Amino acid sequence: MILSKNIFQYMVGMVDLIGGGEFSLSWYCLHGLHGPHSPSSIDSIIVIITTYLFYVAGENEENYDPHAHRKVPKPTTYGETMMHMLKGSMGAGMLAMPDAVRRMGIIMGAIGIISIGLFSTYCIQLLVYAEYKVCKKMKRGYVKFPKGMKVAIQSGPECMRWSGVLFYQLVDIFLIMWQIGVCAIYFVFVSENVKQVLDFYGIEYSVRFLICCCFPILLVLSWVKDLKFLSPISSFSNVLIGLGLILVFFYLIQEELIVDDEKYRSQGIEEFPVFVGITLFALEAVGVVLALEYNMEKPKEFTGLFGLFSIGMFIIVSIFASLGVLGYLKYGQDIRASITLNLPYDEKKAQAAKLAFAAALFLSFPLQNFVAYHIIWQKTRKRIKSFVFIIDSCLRFGLVLIPFSMAVAAPSLGPFMGLIGALSLTMVAIVFPGIMDLCLHWPKNFGLCYYKFTRDVLIIIVGTFSMVSGVYTSLLEIYEHMNEQQPVPAPGEE
Repeated sequence: MILSKNIFQYMVGMVDLIGGGEFSLSWYCLHGLHGPHSPSSIDSIIVIITTYLFYVAGENEENYDPHAHRKVPKPTTYGETMMHMLKGSMGAGMLAMPDAVRRMGIIMGAIGIISIGLFSTYCIQLLVYAEYKVCKKMKRGYVKFPKGMKVAIQSGPECMRWSGVLFYQLVDIFLIMWQIGVCAIYFVFVSENVKQVLDFYGIEYSVRFLICCCFPILLVLSWVKDLKFLSPISSFSNVLIGLGLILVFFYLIQEELIVDDEKYRSQGIEEFPVFVGITLFALEAVGVVLALEYNMEKPKEFTGLFGLFSIGMFIIVSIFASLGVLGYLKYGQDIRASITLNLPYDEKKAQAAKLAFAAALFLSFPLQNFVAYHIIWQKTRKRIKSFVFIIDSCLRFGLVLIPFSMAVAAPSLGPFMGLIGALSLTMVAIVFPGIMDLCLHWPKNFGLCYYKFTRDVLIIIVGTFSMVSGVYTSLLEIYEHMNEQQPVPAPGEE
């Protein structure tokens, strides 16, 4: 169909609509279609469609609200989101808080946990805001973290734009490393706690042997392809964690706590990077946080000073700081990498707490492993034309074999947590949000006296320093642990 001259004039006029706003739209609707040279009825329909398309396309970026365009099949309420956030933070890292406090002393340990909690909360909120800006820029309801990172880098300084694809891959790499590290820690945690219970009944096996026993069972569970089957298991593990946490606090407060000068002293500045890594490992779950924000019924309530995330982090940090201080006051320098290992080995309630946490993390392994599998499989599935089942099976096998090998090679719970927290979480939860925010404000939107630029650079420097120092000191600790010949005695043994 050949367009008339009038149609061409109207379509040219629509270009002005982008800058002319509602006045231009009204003028064309009132005068363009009913003027002395009005087009035919078919032409009128084309004009209306063209007008609508140009009006939508010309929607101002500042007026675009990604939340209004987000399509979530079953959004979660405020209360449901809060419960998911609290449950997602209750794991092996929480039980390592007394060991973290031991490294820095009661005062500095408590202040450190609170400070790291505030800093990480701020950085995650910065990440959520950066994701929101990317969504507005792309006019989409939601953009995944790696894609958002790529778009932000390509909007930043020209010297960095070439690395957009590189940062896209780095986000996924660090998230995969984080999930694999968590799975390795679960191997060690479960084996150490089960070993203490078995030792009491005269069944003595090494930690490495128990790790090997866990491998075939977890390998079978990792073949579950439908998350619906994992949901009941996850719910049951949450109940076990709640039960175990109640029993742990029971032992911490049942007797009078002794405070002496030694518990105020720090173990040395060299312990600080490991302290930061362990605390970040316990507090941060970037993938979970972004998923919760995406699925929330009213995502605007997620961020802000009194938003859901801030309130949830306040509760989590309070619990972690209390557990860390009380645990160190209770057991002092004898505190182990997980406080469950300090509980009496000859009491039924203590054994129940150890087995509850061990069973909870054992059952949580398939879900943690699935996250890494999903990231890798999404990248490779489209490129595979044949042998799909074989490649899928090899990937699932490899994602269980790698953390299993890490756990067998160095079954050291505390340094392992510090290493994973320092290596992955400092990048994903601190450095990358700072880089994203800096690039999205580039080059002239940094506010008064370039305070946003200064803030972002400081965040990047702090995160990078924490990563390098934390990885170095954690690796040293793991190396020293591997060279130790004598096993650590169980509580009560001489």
